[in-house]
Amino acid sequence: MNAIQANRLHPGYLLTGSRGIGKTSIARIFAKAVRCPNVRTTEGKEPWLASCDQCPSCQEIAQGNSVDVIEIDGASNNGVDAVREIRENAKYMPAIGGRKIYIIDEVHMLTTAAFNALLKTLEEPPAHVMFIFATTEPHKIPGTILSRCQRYDLRRVTLAQIQGRLTQVCQSEGIEAEAGALALVARAAEGSMRDSLSLLDQVIAFSGQKLTTQSTREAIGLIEGQTMIAILRGVLGRKPLDALAAVEQAYQQGHDLKILTRSLIEFLYGVILAKIGSTGSASLELSPDEWNELQELAPLRPLEEMELIFQALHHGVEWIARSPQPKIVLDVLLIKCATADALVTLEPAHPSAAPAPRPAASQATPPPKPVATQSAAPQLSTQLQSLMQPKAAPEAQPVRAPEAPLAPAPQALGPRTFEGLISHVKRSRPLLATFLEHAHCDALPEAGTPGQDTLGLCFSAADSSFRDQLQNRVFQEQLVALGKEYFGFGIR
Repeated sequence: MNAIQANRLHPGYLLTGSRGIGKTSIARIFAKAVRCPNVRTTEGKEPWLASCDQCPSCQEIAQGNSVDVIEIDGASNNGVDAVREIRENAKYMPAIGGRKIYIIDEVHMLTTAAFNALLKTLEEPPAHVMFIFATTEPHKIPGTILSRCQRYDLRRVTLAQIQGRLTQVCQSEGIEAEAGALALVARAAEGSMRDSLSLLDQVIAFSGQKLTTQSTREAIGLIEGQTMIAILRGVLGRKPLDALAAVEQAYQQGHDLKILTRSLIEFLYGVILAKIGSTGSASLELSPDEWNELQELAPLRPLEEMELIFQALHHGVEWIARSPQPKIVLDVLLIKCATADALVTLEPAHPSAAPAPRPAASQATPPPKPVATQSAAPQLSTQLQSLMQPKAAPEAQPVRAPEAPLAPAPQALGPRTFEGLISHVKRSRPLLATFLEHAHCDALPEAGTPGQDTLGLCFSAADSSFRDQLQNRVFQEQLVALGKEYFGFGIR
């Protein structure tokens, strides 16, 4: 409005945004206001600049037959020849008024050669020519074109705006419509005003002069919220048969399984919002009863598991759309989500069982002795820690060894054996013990005998991978330290 009033119009404008939000309509309104000789400012709280809609120029633009406002479909006229024709015609003055305006819809469909041909006209445009481009994919437009246009990104139409407009249309057409029915149409349009009007026309053709919530669901294939809640109750409650029964009922009613999965994702999103204490029923357009039921589902699973189920369903939408057997894909996906094991946090059995800092290469400090007993999870945690062996952080605190030695003195247990060494190693280093179990002991070390302090291990050719692992410096240091504990003297 300011540009028109100040006569500071730019030769190129770019309108971007999602489908059905009025990019081409705004381009026509803009062209009317630029060319109308009787343009005026409306009165009221928010004054607007408006064309008269009565002069020949406005009427020709409204009817689509203006010789000075040319609309071009970029998808079907995307070649260099079409752009060359525009360049040739742009030289001539408009028949009426002071501006010749080209509206190019879906401009991103132009070829690279066509963009290059258009670039010269945008660089040095005639004073009487203006271009208005509209596109849903501005990232496909070359930067040389973008830099020569004023870009306007149009927002999606809100649910309230769509529903208000649909209410006006129904009133003007003399159609009685429930508020819930129009809310369903607005929600199905996903921010597109054009889609909402098309859906409304479809519902009117199906239902007649009275639109109800139920008839609207049937007309555009929407699924009842209770079906979504029943499926989620089966998945979150770990009852896959209940979830499959609800899916089967919706399938027999002829519902599109891709739409069903997308609706299921929306309702799961509502459960997640309820889980974190949000009151998001308004943004989801849910009834109070549906929102209350989603809140009842929230305690059934931890938040982390709900997020994983959300990801599985999100990725599954495309699988279902591409599969020749979409119901089987959806059923298996829901079974997977309903029967997946709960997430378990792996933690040490006792704070003193945390891994000690890794010693430097020049040190041979034996690792701390483990606690007497460990459960399976902590054993898995210990094995993972031995694999990872993180470097010591500066603030790491040394782990205090137990006051009483875990391994009795050698004298108390009699002669040492290789099997006894494996059992001793397994208590603190199960992965290292696995390597030893695949070895054959060639010679046990002997105390006080020169040259006999060596533990000899042999591996078969089939077990060479375990030999290679054991040659790792970290594992060798661990074996030397644990061997000293078991035999009571230093070994090699």
